[in-house]
Amino acid sequence: MTRRESLSTLSGLFACVATARAQSVLSTRGDYLDWSSEEQRYWFLSARDGLARFRRVAYAHPDLCELREIARSKTGLPVYALRLGEGARRIAILSGMHGCEPSGPRGVLAYLDALLNHTTPFGVSIDAAQTLRAATLCLIPLLNPGGAQRFSLHFPDCWHGTWIQPWTDANETRFFAEGNEPERFFYGTYAKKPPMRFTPQQIAQWEATGHALGSSLTDEGLDMWFDWDDTHGTETKATKALLEAFRPHTVLDIHNFMFPTEVFAPTVYAQATFAEEERSLATAIQKAWQARSLLFNPRPPRPYPKPAEKYYEDYWFHHQLGARALIAEVNGGMLATGGAEYEALPGQRPLTRRESLKSAFLAASALMNHLVT
Repeated sequence: MTRRESLSTLSGLFACVATARAQSVLSTRGDYLDWSSEEQRYWFLSARDGLARFRRVAYAHPDLCELREIARSKTGLPVYALRLGEGARRIAILSGMHGCEPSGPRGVLAYLDALLNHTTPFGVSIDAAQTLRAATLCLIPLLNPGGAQRFSLHFPDCWHGTWIQPWTDANETRFFAEGNEPERFFYGTYAKKPPMRFTPQQIAQWEATGHALGSSLTDEGLDMWFDWDDTHGTETKATKALLEAFRPHTVLDIHNFMFPTEVFAPTVYAQATFAEEERSLATAIQKAWQARSLLFNPRPPRPYPKPAEKYYEDYWFHHQLGARALIAEVNGGMLATGGAEYEALPGQRPLTRRESLKSAFLAASALMNHLVT
């Protein structure tokens, strides 16, 4: 079989692999009987599965999509970057920085599928030809594959059991224990505090207790969110090098740790026209959520809080790349509401898995549509 014949076969298999995987689960787990067609097609059940799906859809369109491996996690999982289009407007979309935040990578997969295979997830049509003419798109869909793989081992459906009501004290403790271990073991709390980086000696000490690293951490034992200034992590270094070479006009990073859903912009570092552009992009995403009756914080877009120590990614995007920066925090359910950035709204409920997937997909498609039309 030639390479082109192999690619054609992979393209045909793309649609059935997700369904077959979901059906195999349906036959044994009643909890999955209500999966929608979008969940069956895009909601992969492990990082390895997800990475294989990105490979399949990219390899099926070698004339339109270039897939590169930019790094490998310590456990040998690839970090992929995909490049599409030939337009002057350069846009980067990132997701999967924390393994316990599953909706972003699945939403990016849905957007990639719509762009290359002309599917219509959630009934949304994309003008792929116009998009690829007007923009050059860089996708890094799973920044932390090691954390995502560990998350799937804790929760085989990759949808955290505490992301639905009731949000009890016991469930809150379980959530933080799974995500941020071994934070409490060494520092007495599951709350994130910089630098969120554990030495090889600490990792060995923790694993000797019979536990795994938390899924918010990379295989090297660090949280990428706090790694944008001094930059120790393999995945962070590779991402920064790629973006410095790509020089995007806009960067969207999709997370999954907010109640309710919110898109943060402008950055606290932006002023004048630059800030207005970021605010306009955030508003476009809000309008897309509203048009599809999704729950989100309808207040005017606001900056992500400025950290007291260690700058976050939005600082680096703005100052190093000169890029417009947006952070989309999609509702993953009834998560913690104690941080400065959270503003729980009375009466809002946690999103379902499908709604969370839809929110991430719409964030990517609305941003792209706004920038290329």
